Amino acid sequence: MNYLTIVSAAGAEETAALGGGLGIGAYALILVVALLLGWMGYLFVNSRRSKIAAQEPAPLNLTPGVSDDELENKKLTRVLRAALLGSALMAIIMPWYAFNEPGRQEAFAEAVVNLDIEEGAHWYSPGGFACADCHGPAGGGGSAPFKEVRSGVATVWAVPPLDDVFFRYEEDEVRQWIVFGVHGTPMPANGLDGGGSMTVQEVDQVIAFLRSIQISQQEAFAKSQGVAERALTQLEGGVAATEKLIAFQVAQIEEVRAAPGNLNVVGTLPDDVKNFLQAPGMCTEESAALVSTTCDQPGTDTDRDGLTDEAEKGLTAIAGVAYQHLKEIQFLADQDVYGLVSQRAYDLRFDPFDAFTGGSGDLADAEALLLHVGTDVLLLSVTAERQVPFLEGLESGLAFLQDALEKRLWEIDFAAVASEMDVSEGDARLAVGLFNGYCAQCHTAGFSAGPTFSQGPGTGAWGPSLVNGRSEIQFPDIQDQIMFIISGSVHARKYGLNGLGSGRMPGFGTVLSELQIELIVKYERTL
Repeated sequence: MNYLTIVSAAGAEETAALGGGLGIGAYALILVVALLLGWMGYLFVNSRRSKIAAQEPAPLNLTPGVSDDELENKKLTRVLRAALLGSALMAIIMPWYAFNEPGRQEAFAEAVVNLDIEEGAHWYSPGGFACADCHGPAGGGGSAPFKEVRSGVATVWAVPPLDDVFFRYEEDEVRQWIVFGVHGTPMPANGLDGGGSMTVQEVDQVIAFLRSIQISQQEAFAKSQGVAERALTQLEGGVAATEKLIAFQVAQIEEVRAAPGNLNVVGTLPDDVKNFLQAPGMCTEESAALVSTTCDQPGTDTDRDGLTDEAEKGLTAIAGVAYQHLKEIQFLADQDVYGLVSQRAYDLRFDPFDAFTGGSGDLADAEALLLHVGTDVLLLSVTAERQVPFLEGLESGLAFLQDALEKRLWEIDFAAVASEMDVSEGDARLAVGLFNGYCAQCHTAGFSAGPTFSQGPGTGAWGPSLVNGRSEIQFPDIQDQIMFIISGSVHARKYGLNGLGSGRMPGFGTVLSELQIELIVKYERTL
């Protein structure tokens, strides 16, 4: 109830208390008076308008001007007072504005940067362009599935960290990697100019996010020892890693050879599963819906789980056959183990008296069985059809791995290296670890794919080869090489003996000590 309603109600109550309301005559009188007043007002307004219209303004040239006394006193005084007041206001406002404007601009710039960081975090995440899948959620580095070019063997690629990338590269270099990728690695071209889907703004926002997660220089330097130790551990595990890859390759070859025989056994399983879900007497409305049809003659469903008793028995038998013959071997890079992954999908049993035999519900398990059987039988049929070329590639890869195990190009004779470097064996190990941790990714062929694929230290990849004394040829003075690694190369600027920089060689002086760089240089000069 609003205020007018309350007042009206109060007035009505008051009128009733006085003994009744106004009569019809009173209302008529009020109406007549109101109309009369309105008419008089109308006549008055129209008469004023007619008088104004009758008075035509005189031409400007006949209009008397303002007197000097009025112009120089009254008008000028008003103007000067207004000017004085405006000046006083400006004298107050401008210092206040000058004091607050820098802070306002800084706050606005900070808000823009924070927004870019927030958006960049989204593009970096799995929900955006999935940079985190390879480089890690916090940019600490990781791995990516990769098919090694020389051997055709599936392996994992060591992906570098990004939480210290600006200690090694300038912003325009980082933008180059994002936009155009790195050919021959799992790093794809992401920018529009490189054929990807990231806009210029999205690339800038990812770079803003990367800047926000940079560790301190002290932290970057502190982790150098751990980087070297992990690199040495990787070398020491080279034999075991290669033997694993060989075992995996052999298992794949056996599966391809067995594909035609397995296909003869399981080729009809997808249709068999569909039959149990839709055939008259074996279907329910729920099971028939899984294959996009209807059930005209439902069967008996004792546990009311959407599968008939007959269908549950048949699906259990199908799952058992699939468990024996449908095995897709996969390499789980994140766990560094081999597994018969698809086989686990067929570890199923359906109980006509239990609606949740496997825990998630028998109808859901039946849907999963239908999906896996269809997919795996299709893959098996493709494998059987292309058995010869598949075997050729796998056997070639196996020969490569066996040759790598025999040659062991990743192994280092630390005693011999220490002798050539004229340092202790401990320093020689540190030098090799630092070289592998910071330099080998660009200067050792196959290094990032794992020790198995290494073609020997310093054999060259995206950076030039360092073997056969190339370092000593390029840098007759060892101090010049040390300074070059500290500062990196600059595009079109000379370095060493007849060297011309491309700008791709980063400087490591911000993340490694001069002593560590000196050990790396001494090791490189022994290659």
